[in-house]
Amino acid sequence: MREVRPPIQRMNAIFLDRDGVINRNLDNDYVKSWDEFEFIPNSLEAIKCLTDAGYPLIVITNQACINKGLVLPQTLDWIHQEMLSEIEHAGGYIQAIYHCPHRDEDQCDCRKPKPGMLIQASHEHHIDLPNSYLIGDSMRDIEAGKRIGCRTFLVLTGNGSKAHQQQIEAPASRKNIQPKRIFADLYAAALWILSHDTQGQ
Repeated sequence: MREVRPPIQRMNAIFLDRDGVINRNLDNDYVKSWDEFEFIPNSLEAIKCLTDAGYPLIVITNQACINKGLVLPQTLDWIHQEMLSEIEHAGGYIQAIYHCPHRDEDQCDCRKPKPGMLIQASHEHHIDLPNSYLIGDSMRDIEAGKRIGCRTFLVLTGNGSKAHQQQIEAPASRKNIQPKRIFADLYAAALWILSHDTQGQ
């Protein structure tokens, strides 16, 4: 007799961009070492709150500095290990990190605004995309989230203020690519999710 397996339970997750959401962007540069990594105020608290509420948190980040030869892959891994250690020390937890090492001209499927990293994460972690969130500081993030049906939040840290202004000034053909909501920072977005998400964990 063939075994009947129960359906896989899909989770509501929160996808986080890294630079400009968790840590500060560097002006016209990349974070190339742990010494250059600086958490945005209250981002650790936001991650802890979302962790305590039971949300799987997944980082989705473009890191073209790899293919540009500015940062070695093992250096990026070290930066992420240090970031995860600090997050866990503060009581938070990141379930996975996905990064794209490519430049725009590489025409990959993973560099945001393309949704390749999000699709891969959703398959590997059984994520319920329509009930999940993507929080980013650029229109690349927002477009990637919209392509897979996530609820998209723009934060005004990092490049968020510039992205918001660009969206206001965008031609009508681009007006449909806009975030569901806009928040001052990750902490404000986390508080909204915790108080409004009826699909809670």
